[in-house]
Amino acid sequence: MAVTIEQFPSRIVLELTPLCNLSCYMCPRHYVKDTDGFMDNALFIKAIDEIMSVKPDAIVIPFWRGESCLHPSFVELIDYALSKKTRVHLSTNGHFMDKKFMDIFYRCEFITFSIHTDLGYNNALKLIQNKPKWSDTTIQISFVDSEKTVQTYLNQCVADKNLNGFNSIRVYKEHTLDGDFGKSDDADKEQNRAFCPKLTHTLVIAADGSYSRCNHIWESEKNIYFNDATTIKDIWNNDILNKIRDAYPDKKCSPCDQWSGNTNGESWRMQNNKIIHTRY
Repeated sequence: MAVTIEQFPSRIVLELTPLCNLSCYMCPRHYVKDTDGFMDNALFIKAIDEIMSVKPDAIVIPFWRGESCLHPSFVELIDYALSKKTRVHLSTNGHFMDKKFMDIFYRCEFITFSIHTDLGYNNALKLIQNKPKWSDTTIQISFVDSEKTVQTYLNQCVADKNLNGFNSIRVYKEHTLDGDFGKSDDADKEQNRAFCPKLTHTLVIAADGSYSRCNHIWESEKNIYFNDATTIKDIWNNDILNKIRDAYPDKKCSPCDQWSGNTNGESWRMQNNKIIHTRY
């Protein structure tokens, strides 16, 4: 199928750490081996510098398989990216909410709170309620449809005419089943399969410098590493990624049903003082 691959990725995932302070039963972490370690500070800074010199409008996502706030230099690294005017889109479980973290969150372009606990939900509300006038951060709250937090908090947010102050609410289906990464129970997504846009615009760099073809496949390729001798452009144009694109969908992509461009589930968002509900 004919597709256009961006010359340089417009969405770059930089995994600060695969470590997490939670152990949610539905999390794909249970199927992967790389669950510890931290991205080297110099590696993160090198990535930001390249991105801002080559494609300054790219979105940087300092999150993948773990809780980024666990990185011992989280505040310093994200502050560095923001000081360069990087478009930072962050996800967190909401367990880290002292002033230094809040100050960083308010400077990001977008932040989503993935709610798995009461503490995470209450801290997300805290960020909303204390949001300064100068901050134009888009704040989303998200849930996984099989968790109890959906019944506990989703209806509260959706029933409120202002979505409890959140710009949007997102409910995701579990997207890994029995070790098939990106696989949900949504059989309809197998109809008229399109080329996955993640392969055209998104690069995922793991904390150890290895990379993945997409954020839904939680295993990284080990044939080339982002390090002092390589660049993001080197990784993006390497033979393995090109073979993956040429062979799409191969045995790793075939089980996945997240290829439409919108992760399965539904959303509510504010638009012109109205709530827009969308099913994906």
